[in-house]
Amino acid sequence: MGVSSVGMSEERYRHLTYDLTMALARTLAKLNPDMTICYVSGMGTDSSEKGRVMWARVKGKTENDLLRLPFRGAYLFRPGFIRPTKGLKHTHWFYRVLDPLFPLLNRLFRVRC
Repeated sequence: MGVSSVGMSEERYRHLTYDLTMALARTLAKLNPDMTICYVSGMGTDSSEKGRVMWARVKGKTENDLLRLPFRGAYLFRPGFIRPTKGLKHTHWFYRVLDPLFPLLNRLFRVRC
């Protein structure tokens, strides 16, 4: 759960990324503490919760608080980039501009986008 922080106030971003995620996670942990939770965060997330970058602090707090819940297991993933699915209509202009460059980036950096 969560959204891009672009153009968003810290209060709104925190509500959509932290508050809603934690409300769902607390409910799930109460209903079934034997489950495992997986949370997709982001490269650069700030586990100290004290950095300058707003989104990184919020994601760090979310990760930290998820780990404190009584789940059987919790896995946190911090991808550096997620390429939108082909045909997705509402993507940020950034992805549409970079899309033709992915084959070149794959060859240069040996990554799979």
